[in-house]
Parts: sequence; C-alpha cells; structure tokens
Amino acid sequence: MSFKSLHSMLAILVAACAVLLLGGCGGGGGGSSATTTKSAIVIGNMAAQTVAKSGDGLVALAAGDPIDVHVQSEPAIKATVGADGSFTLRGLPEGSFTLVFTQAGTEIGTLTFREVAANQQITITVQLDGTEVVLVDEDRRGIGHAGIELQGPVQNVIVLDPAADSRFVIANREVVARPGVTAIREGTTRRTVADVTVGKQVHVKGTTVPDSTDILAYEIKLQNPATGTPAEGQKITICHIPPGNPSKPRTLSIGASAWAGHQGHGDTEGACPPPTP
Repeated sequence: MSFKSLHSMLAILVAACAVLLLGGCGGGGGGSSATTTKSAIVIGNMAAQTVAKSGDGLVALAAGDPIDVHVQSEPAIKATVGADGSFTLRGLPEGSFTLVFTQAGTEIGTLTFREVAANQQITITVQLDGTEVVLVDEDRRGIGHAGIELQGPVQNVIVLDPAADSRFVIANREVVARPGVTAIREGTTRRTVADVTVGKQVHVKGTTVPDSTDILAYEIKLQNPATGTPAEGQKITICHIPPGNPSKPRTLSIGASAWAGHQGHGDTEGACPPPTP
C-alpha cells in the first residue's frame, strides 16, 4: 500500500471518529436532559388511616409490605414511605411529572403534578384507599431566599398572552405568569391570565427571577369574597371518580388546595348522588 493511500485511509478514519463524537455529545436524550431544570422537591405524608391491599384483604400500612414512590419518567428518583407515613423526593423536573406508588413491586396508584416551577417545594398528604392513591392536601411554596409571596390588587396589565409570558404589576412588583408553570385559580376553580384583571385582589406565590426584581409566579390566587373563595386550609366535599373505575364514585373531604388535581380527572364538587336502585 502506498503512503498516499495510507494517508487517505487515516483521514477517513479521523473524520468518522469526529462524527461519532459529535453524535454522542449532541442531540438525543442526553443533550436535552442536561438543560432540564430538576430542582423541585416533594415532601409527602400518607394519612394515618391509610390501608393497603395485601392478599385478599386490606391491612394497615405498618402490617403490609413497604410502599415505594418513584418518578415515572426517572425511576432512579425514588423513596420508601417511612413507618410514620413520610417520604421525600428531590431533584424533580419542573413543568410536570408523575409519581408512581408501588407495593411489593405492584403499582397501586399514581399522582400527576403540573405547572411545577423550578425550586418549588410541594408538600402533600395522600391516602391509600385499597388500590388507589388519593390526594388529600397540597401546598406549594418557593425554597429558601428565592421564595416570595405578594398580596394586593392588580395595578397594571403589561402583557397578556395565554401562549407565552404574561406580565402584571402587583404590590409594585412585576409578576410573570408563564404557561405550564403558573397555576391560576379562584377558590377551587381554574382560571386563566385573562381573569387577572386590573383591580382584582390576588395572592401570589413565586420565585425571584435571577438578576432581576421580577417574580416568576407559580401560583396566583384570585380573591373575591363574592365567589366564596375557600380560606387556606379549608376542607371541601367532592365526588371522586376513581381513575379506571368510574362506576364506583366516592364522596371525599379534601383540602381546597388539592382540588385542582382532582378537577383534572373529572371529579365534581359536592357529595356524590345516591346510587340508582
């Protein structure tokens, strides 16, 4: 083989290796996951009356196999429910994620959280009723010095865009409402940025935007006494439709803060109607 031919073959090999290296460093799952913010925290508690299915009957949690919780999209993020019912998951993705509850390797329920902000702490109380996980209470707050709360009337609407960032002036601060991050509700009813109007009394929970005095809101509560907005911590009665088992609705009492999660899968306010004879 001539020196010229050897040189050409080496050049081809170098070029091929470069392409492979670029492919490994570029697109695909690795590249996108590196840019995903994973800083949310879930602090959970299983209610004392929790029961789990074991064999042919229901048993107290302490008497059954341990219950594990993991993130559906990232099974490595997991925790085991302690004897006191507590569990904590860290490094969860912003936007949305689903928690999967398993016992003895069998899935017993899921909970999906949407509009999750970066650096957000979500404290929940859940109840395991047979083979279903029910959200009883939910509270979202910022973490550390980034967490901030405002209350007062909307002073100005700077930008209103349901598909992108909307901006408001509240308590002399500029507040950003972002699709997929900011939850807007009035009492137990979901609202949109179009409902955040000048003069409306609101309560904002959010985080400070880096290198700015602006606030990225992860929750905007519209406060209007005429609508009967539930007070913080108030319980409401709902008709819960078990996912996958709509023929067996149940009347539940939950925290008003957990209503948005139930609304998403068809539950209704008020007690369930009596079964048809």
